[in-house]
Amino acid sequence: MAAGCTLTIPRLEGIPTEYRLLNGIEVAAKLAKTLISTGLAEPARWNEVGRDPFRFIEQALKDRVVADGGPEIEKEFFLRLELTSDPYGSEGHRADSENEMYLVLEPGSAGYVVMEPALRMLQALHPRLPVTFFELFTGALNRWIRVYDQRDALDRVEQLREWYEADPQGETVELPAVDEAIPDCLRQKLNPLKDRFVERLAATVRDQSVRALLEGVIELKRISLKGKRPDLGERAESWLADSNPPVPALVAVFNKHDAIEGCFDDECQGMLECPPEPNVILPFQAEDADSVREAFRLLAVICGVLRQGARLITLMMELVK
Repeated sequence: MAAGCTLTIPRLEGIPTEYRLLNGIEVAAKLAKTLISTGLAEPARWNEVGRDPFRFIEQALKDRVVADGGPEIEKEFFLRLELTSDPYGSEGHRADSENEMYLVLEPGSAGYVVMEPALRMLQALHPRLPVTFFELFTGALNRWIRVYDQRDALDRVEQLREWYEADPQGETVELPAVDEAIPDCLRQKLNPLKDRFVERLAATVRDQSVRALLEGVIELKRISLKGKRPDLGERAESWLADSNPPVPALVAVFNKHDAIEGCFDDECQGMLECPPEPNVILPFQAEDADSVREAFRLLAVICGVLRQGARLITLMMELVK
């Protein structure tokens, strides 16, 4: 008698139960290897994240940011760090090589600081200290992120004035009184003091709040000068030509709800009409150890600036009633 047909259930022991096809996994694996070889990531994390190169890189970035002051930064700034091969937001602007990557820093929303109470306190010590502190504080931060202050507000007023001059009914429009919001200590156009003088003066101050402000802002400048923005080249400049300016990471006003804050609230409505230029773009090659080290070194500098800036913001906001 012929044998009958039988059905057997295949044995699946040892067969993976999950498969994934992910774009960019090869370059992610190369970057993960570079991070380990340069000491920028902990090898033990590899098994902790299930040998997933994407999760490994994400964890490595989190570890670096935490080590460089992330928890303090988050108290005053609302920023996101992204690793991408397309920092300009367009598929047509991808990197020339698959190993070319970018660290991009962008604000989710703007931080906020009220400066006049601190400036008044400094003016009582020396008439040129307010302008010195303001220039040191905003100058150091503006090297890396965008700070929206009275200069941006004045530009906004001038823009509105030009628009309304072309409007027959524009004469009835009242423009924001930004000039009136600027303290006299900054409107006097005094020259800032030298850094060495500020350091010597800080050493003689008994008021702990004043000393902390002066020593803190000198330290902020020192950290800020540890690096400079990388040159992205003509290709990047052409891609960014049609972008809006970077979204502010901090709004610096002199009093709550003053005309500067009002200008920002009005202007921010249109900041995303066109894709904005990122605050920070740090390029590197995934397999180039020196390139990766430099990108992460600059990231550490930026974190140091933001951490010190956050400390000064906290000090200034404690003086606001």
